[in-house]
Amino acid sequence: MIALYFKKMVIQQKLLIMQLLLVSSAMLFVFVLTVVYQYISYKQELMDSLNSQISVVEGNIGSAIAFDDKATATEILATLSLNPSIDQAYVELQNGVKFSSYQSRNTHIVASSSEKHYVNQAGIEMIKPIMDNGRKLGVLHVDANFLAVNQRIKVFVLALLGAVALAMLLARTIAAKLNHVITEPIIYLEQLVTNITKKHNYTQRSTINSTDEIGALSLGINNMLDNIKSRDDKLVEELKQRVVIEKRLDQLAYYDSVTDLPNRHAFTKNINQLLGFNQQDQSHFYLLMLDLDFFKAVNDTHGHEVGDELLKQCGLRLRRMLSEEDAVFRIGGDEFAIILKAVKTTRDVEKICQRIISVVSQKFVIKLHEILIGTSIGVAQYLPGGCSESGLIKNADMAMYWAKSAGKNTYKFYSEEIEEVNFYRQKLAMDLQNALINNELVLHYQPIVEVTTENIIGFEALLRWAHSTEGYISPNVFIPIAEQSGLIVQMGDWVIESALKQLKSWQNAHEPALFVNINMSAKQFYDKRIVDSIKKAIQKNRVDPSTVNFELTESIMMEDVDKAIAIMQLLKQMGTGIAVDDFGTGHSSMRYLKQFPIDTIKIDKCFVNGLPADNVDTAIVEAIFALAESLKFDVVAEGVETLQQFEFLKNKPCAKVQGYYFSKPLPVGLIEKLLNQNKVLQ
Repeated sequence: MIALYFKKMVIQQKLLIMQLLLVSSAMLFVFVLTVVYQYISYKQELMDSLNSQISVVEGNIGSAIAFDDKATATEILATLSLNPSIDQAYVELQNGVKFSSYQSRNTHIVASSSEKHYVNQAGIEMIKPIMDNGRKLGVLHVDANFLAVNQRIKVFVLALLGAVALAMLLARTIAAKLNHVITEPIIYLEQLVTNITKKHNYTQRSTINSTDEIGALSLGINNMLDNIKSRDDKLVEELKQRVVIEKRLDQLAYYDSVTDLPNRHAFTKNINQLLGFNQQDQSHFYLLMLDLDFFKAVNDTHGHEVGDELLKQCGLRLRRMLSEEDAVFRIGGDEFAIILKAVKTTRDVEKICQRIISVVSQKFVIKLHEILIGTSIGVAQYLPGGCSESGLIKNADMAMYWAKSAGKNTYKFYSEEIEEVNFYRQKLAMDLQNALINNELVLHYQPIVEVTTENIIGFEALLRWAHSTEGYISPNVFIPIAEQSGLIVQMGDWVIESALKQLKSWQNAHEPALFVNINMSAKQFYDKRIVDSIKKAIQKNRVDPSTVNFELTESIMMEDVDKAIAIMQLLKQMGTGIAVDDFGTGHSSMRYLKQFPIDTIKIDKCFVNGLPADNVDTAIVEAIFALAESLKFDVVAEGVETLQQFEFLKNKPCAKVQGYYFSKPLPVGLIEKLLNQNKVLQ
């Protein structure tokens, strides 16, 4: 109850009560200590006085006892009356007889039937022997009281109480004054804040300017009010600009933050507007869908910051080469879209596509990195009364996919005829699922010849599909289908198993040093089971791993550099070899080429074709030889078709060649005939 009442008090009352309690406690302690000390002092003073008087009486009364002079002894004892605290005194001889006595007038005597005796209330009895020349004559008994001490202590207590009361009154007055000084600013600040809260008038300010904590609180309140006032002013200003900001935000929603080009949202809106407008005026336009080739390799190799800058520069190049009537958009990732409104003929679109490919293929320099990329373009034409927005985009996307399938860095127009071809490809994809089951897949082998001896030292295994009704289907047709459908991994496992089985047979029958090169696709190479599958196939067929080589294109290795290096290192640890197929046609980075655990570089036949007459091809091939020699790579030249080409390569550091000059890819039976003709290592 008291605690609840105390909580309801104002701070001024609380401070006053706490101060008075503190002062009262201190006063009480001092009061008790002072009274006890004074009482002990008074008692000690009385004892000192009694001892002094008793000593004087004891020194004089001995002679009276010796001469048996009771009157004199009584007179001597009567001198004790000078001390009002002595109630009585008497001398008791050695034989127990009371010789003389003294009794104060104020002594309380109690009468009994036989005698009168003294009652000592809260007094003290002092006994002192009486000596004369070393002989004890008797004992002096003195009884005293503390009435004088008590009386003095009462007076002292009353005086002290008066002083304490005066001090408490003074303390209360001073505390009230101090509390007023301390709490008045607090009450003022509380009233100020309450008034501001109720009236929402933030122009008021505190007038307290002291340097203590209250002054700091006053300054804090004023600063807070200044901030509130400033915020209110800003809110008013922001409300005025809200319409402008909303328009700006709406604009930002339609632009890509990396390239500053219109984004997919703007693209969709623009397409829909064009479709509605063109249906009325019977005009047409072209939609181009662009996808940057090898962009993922740039991100993986140089990081996303460089990748973003590449997208930005690519967007600038596209914007600069187009007319003001045309529009370019970044619709996500490394995909761009272009709407051509000014062109009238397909030939004009082809020229623009060629210029786009040329512009994008030019070298980019970003943070001292030289970067080369390409672009695949799909083109779809919109005619009045044609397809919808989604259909138009689908057609352009499909054409872009055809461009990528055709080798990238090119363009394709959408047409129903090509879509029919695509339908045929889909049918082949379904047939390909049964090709393994029906034993329609076979391997052909192209001999690899040692330059110095012109003997067959190995083979490249090449997959062929003998369709049950279509006949032999080109790998350029069914390999992309297998990659798209995911069958390439299963087919790749079959190729490895079949090639190693055949290699072991030839090694047992002809020469243990014969080797085989096996091509791998990107999906097969990056499949998580690839290393285990190869290891099991090698162990199953008991093939020396050093006679097995795997051919990878530059684009496969650059697709995910770190992962590619890790997989290649596992293959090398197993003992197999790694060859770079079609070297020079991809976009490998010289920075990473030396990090790949490569054994062999295979020069693409496009560089061999012009040998030895073409100066450019000659320079490129010699540069590849120099690079291979410095990095200690073996070199195989592909596509050797003439004696002149072979004679040129014999004079270069080229260890092995393959091509139609020696043999085209052949089935197993014909390869057996070549081996039987002793065209093997001697």
